[in-house]
Amino acid sequence: MSYLYEFPYLINTLQVSGCHFGIHPPGWSYPRHHHHLFELLCCLEGDVVQIMNRDQLTLHPGDWLLIKSGVRHQSINASSSPYGYFNVHFDLDVPEIRSMLASAPYRYIPQQVADRTKLSTYINELEGILRRNHIKTDTEAIPEEIEDTAHSFRFEDKLLLQSYTLLIIHDVLSLLRELPAPHMTPTREGPLQATEIAHTIEEMLSRGLDDEMSVNRVAKELNLSRSQCSKLFSKVYGLSPRQYVSRQKLNAAKELLVTTNLPVSAIAEKLGFHSASHFSRQFRRWTGQSPTEYKPKQ
Repeated sequence: MSYLYEFPYLINTLQVSGCHFGIHPPGWSYPRHHHHLFELLCCLEGDVVQIMNRDQLTLHPGDWLLIKSGVRHQSINASSSPYGYFNVHFDLDVPEIRSMLASAPYRYIPQQVADRTKLSTYINELEGILRRNHIKTDTEAIPEEIEDTAHSFRFEDKLLLQSYTLLIIHDVLSLLRELPAPHMTPTREGPLQATEIAHTIEEMLSRGLDDEMSVNRVAKELNLSRSQCSKLFSKVYGLSPRQYVSRQKLNAAKELLVTTNLPVSAIAEKLGFHSASHFSRQFRRWTGQSPTEYKPKQ
């Protein structure tokens, strides 16, 4: 008897930036800011006060914090000892995962809960990658040194960086399924919080990839001007609505080309392009290849 176990096609894109280890002296603080990516933070030594919107909590060694994209936050080392941490900003174009990650403005994972996973092991492996690439992880490291050496990463270590980041996200998601959602202090800017409006715009654009959901149409449905709509979205996500739609269409096009036998004309129609030639020209601009060249050869 023979068996065949087939895994699904995996063509999802992981974006990783701001992945680093740091240490700061007592009295250090980082001003209120926000990112268009998700942020994962692990306290490695000392204590740090984290302020998200109007909520405040203190992280101790081994504690983890997930902050949703667009949430304004601040860090303060109010203790008498240095604060050491691991930090990574990321995004993953998997709707189900993004929905879980964005279910609350932030999620706190205490050390005793995190220790049920391999998160500490993955942190050690990431430190090993930095050492192999001759990047300092101690108190002598400064931002300029990190920036100057980041380009020297070996390609295989870049793959490991993505792999361990995915493993960290996997374990964090597993823990979040078990933890109750925290009580959030509501903050408002006008009738809706600006961040929530931006998330609503994203959802509408994502649902409308196949029928050319325009910024004008989204703005009209939300009773906003086009400029207000674009400004709110760009402030939270760091790119314009048009750039976001292009990125989503590229991801969808890649998936359809790899996982289906649909002709290029059908894919073009499915993604809202006026013609197959229009889709082909745009795909080549995105990837440097035509859809036919990108499609796996049987």
